[in-house]
Order: sequence, then structure tokens, then C-alpha cells
Amino acid sequence: MTPHMARKRLGQFYTPQSEAASFATWAVRTGSERILEPSVGDGALLRAALARAQELDHRAAPSVIACDINAETIKSLRPQFGPRIDLFHCDFFELDPASTDPVDVVLANPPFTRNHQLAADARCSLKHRFPQKGAAGLWTYFMLHACRFLKPGGRMAFVVPASATFANYADALIETLSNEFRDLALYDLPTKPAWIGRASERGALLLADGYHAGASSGLRRGLWSYAGSPAEGHISPPPSFNKLLDAARPLSMLAELSIGFVTGSNRTFLLSDADIFDYGLHRDDLARVISRARHAKSVNVEISDLEELGRAGEKTWLLKPRELGPRGGGVRRRLAMISSRERRKTVWLNKRAQWWNVETGPAADAVFTYMNDLGPHLSLVPSGVTCTNTLHRVVFKAETREPDKIAAVLTFISTFGQWFAEGLGRAYGGGVLKFELQEARKFPILPSSGFASPAALMEIDAALRRGDGELARNLADEALIAPLLGPSWRGVTRDMKRILDVARAARRRGEGRHQPKMRP
Repeated sequence: MTPHMARKRLGQFYTPQSEAASFATWAVRTGSERILEPSVGDGALLRAALARAQELDHRAAPSVIACDINAETIKSLRPQFGPRIDLFHCDFFELDPASTDPVDVVLANPPFTRNHQLAADARCSLKHRFPQKGAAGLWTYFMLHACRFLKPGGRMAFVVPASATFANYADALIETLSNEFRDLALYDLPTKPAWIGRASERGALLLADGYHAGASSGLRRGLWSYAGSPAEGHISPPPSFNKLLDAARPLSMLAELSIGFVTGSNRTFLLSDADIFDYGLHRDDLARVISRARHAKSVNVEISDLEELGRAGEKTWLLKPRELGPRGGGVRRRLAMISSRERRKTVWLNKRAQWWNVETGPAADAVFTYMNDLGPHLSLVPSGVTCTNTLHRVVFKAETREPDKIAAVLTFISTFGQWFAEGLGRAYGGGVLKFELQEARKFPILPSSGFASPAALMEIDAALRRGDGELARNLADEALIAPLLGPSWRGVTRDMKRILDVARAARRRGEGRHQPKMRP
């Protein structure tokens, strides 16, 4: 096994020196601290900590203990650091806090091993020792064990996976740490580090300060600058944002969300009006679908919209035949686009009792556009229409009232919803904002009011169809935010829009997210 493969198996992707220096700048403050590095790797964080100590006081002699599960790693580090560092070849979880003096600082880039990658017995053992909700990754257990080595008032700086900014299990860890530390902050890294080991993980930085010095008042979020502090110009949310968050409910309380259906061969099963004419297909062998986010640009998609799109060559029909029909018929000729070899190799086609019968699942009440530049939309759709897996299917619960459905749609258009989306979604290549189901379900929906009415929905829909997104947003703010904040709503939304523009521009430049999360 190559060194790279061994590191990957252990979830070890070492910290680049430039990033390590910035983390150590925050963690090392006097130069005389006692420091623990629980997963020392190639020693980048350790070198950065020692360099920072010398920078603060050239006479400083920090006391350092470090360990790593990889024997070769420890062997290679001994000549570099000599006797001034206590190096241990061991599993960090086997290191007993009672066997060492308490430390002032824990500085770590722990393994990013995911929960499902842990051996079953190791997973059970860790769960028993450190009870945590959710499918916690190995790094969370590193943090919990590291706490036991700290002096009162001590601090920790942990490089963590980017999933820490949105995963449910990370929320449980944050809740635990907030009771243990006076100050807690989570920062997106401005760029993906050039990890030693070629990991694709973006990464984040979790800082905890003031161990057993009081509970944290909440998690601060931001963007790291690599200068040893949050990025300059980071804009914190106004106090009114918290009032809106307190009033909101997650979308999952109003609706069931699922991925749209999978055809197994979109080029075959999805059709335009021209395709239907060319193959002489019967209406009974077709179903209306929304197959692209661009089909749901308004907040209220009508059958007439889909008809117009179909005439323009868009794929707004699904081939869903009752039977194959005669040889030479339109259904069989269309299905012949799939070769027998392709049919054997395509998993989704082989899953079905009848490979040609696409299982669409329930019709949608609305669709959630999960790949976006300007933020997601929730669009109401006509009865009987569903969507492909390029969108999320939304089915409102039986008890959800019509005003609440309208409020859900308008929340996405509002400044509040657009801003929150910047923190909830994940930035992908080209700065596109993507929402997996777990993020979509968390989307905070503002309460309905007398202004969130069918008339308001129609007015906003008309503005979007004219391409006037700014008017649509202002109308949504007036319908949802004004009733909650009163006369101050215009100034608050103006401030939020300014911050939204900053966050959106940073995301497009690939500089991460710096928005608050929805409260539990």
C-alpha cells in the first residue's frame, strides 16, 4: 500500500504549512503554553505552533505532547523535533488524560473518517464512550476526547470537514461544546486547502475558547482570513434576523420532500411536442413533467407554461405507456433508442418489474430548484404533475393550510430566504449553490399573515415573469417581514440585501459561506 493510500484509508490529509501558521496564530498566545496535538501527521501544526511561540518570545519553551496512530509518522518526526517534544505512537483514544499534565491548547487536524467508514466495533465503542446524536464522523470524537486534556480556560483549534457547517451530527456536537466553552466559532476556509494527500474536502475551522469558564451564548460563524483571525469586512447578521429565525419553521414541518423520479434514460423517456408528433404517440401514453429548473422560474407554474415550453422544444412530457403496443408502433420505436446492451448495464432499468415503465411516485404540489445561482425557488405546480430528479419533489402535508403554502413559496423569494440560502446551501464548481434534501428540509419558512395572500402570490408571479426579481423580492418582504418587524422592516431588509450581495459575491468567487444556521 502506498503512503497516499494508507493516509486515505486512515482519513489523514495533512495541513499545508501556510494554513497551519494561521491556525497557530490564533491558538498560541504567550509562547509558554502546554500544547496537545492528538493527530500530529507530518507535523505541520506542530511546527507552526513552535514557530509562533518563538515569534512571541524567543526564549519561550512551550511544552508539547503529540501522538499519531501511524508508527512511520512518529519515527520520521523524532529526528526533526528531538527530545523537546513528547511523541507517542498510539491511538489518541488510548491516551489517558490522567497520564499527562493538563494542557492550555489543543491544536489538531483530526482524521476526516466518516461514520460509515468506521469499523462496526470501533463505532459502537466510540458511541458508548462519547454519546452523540446522529452519524458522527471520527473528528467529533477527537474533539470530545481532547476536551478531557484541557485546563480550565483552555482552548482548541480544530480543522474539520466542511460538512461541520451543515450536518445534523455537527449540530449535536456544537450543542455539547457550547455548554463547555465560553466562546465557540465556526469559520469557512476561504479556499480549499492544498491538503498534503490530495483530499478533495474543502474544510472549516472550529474554535473553542474558555473551557469551563461559562457557557457560550451561541455559535459565531464567519470566513477565515489566514491571518489568524476572521476575514476583515465580515458582516454579522442584524439582531432582527434572529427575530425572524425565531418565528420561522423548517420546511419539513409543512411538507414531505423527496428526490424526483429517475428515468434511467432521459433522452428516451423525456419528450417535447415535436418528439410526440414524430413518433405518433398517444396522449394516454404520456405524463406531464417538469424536467429542468428553468421550467419553474415563476412561483406558480401553469399547464399553459408547460404547453408553451413543449412547443418550444423543451422536454415537458414523460413516456409512460400503458403497454408496449404493436411492433412498429410509436412506443416501441421510441424505446428502441435504448440498445439491449445499454438496457443490461443501466441499473435503474433493471430495477423495474417492467423496464419501460418509469415509476414516478406521487405527484408534486411544488418543486424545489436545488441547483441555483440566485438562490432556490419553491414553485407550485399543477395537479398531477411531478418532476425528475433534477428537482426536489415537495408534497404538502394534509394539515398544511393554504396561507402557509403561500408563505413557504414567498419565503424563498424574500430577502430573508435568499440570504439564509447562502448559508444553508453548498457551493459547488462555478459558485453554484446546491441543496441536498437534508438542507432543503431545514429551510426556514416565515409564518403566513394576511398579506401572504393569493393576490400577493399572483403579483409576485407576474413580477418574476417580467424578469423583475427586485420587485418580487420587495413584495415578498412586505408580505412576510413587515408584519413581523413593523415599521423597521424596510431598513432591516435593506441591510440584509447589502449583506446578501456580499455573501453571494463571496460564494461566486469560491470564498465560502458566512451565514447563520437555523436554530434547533
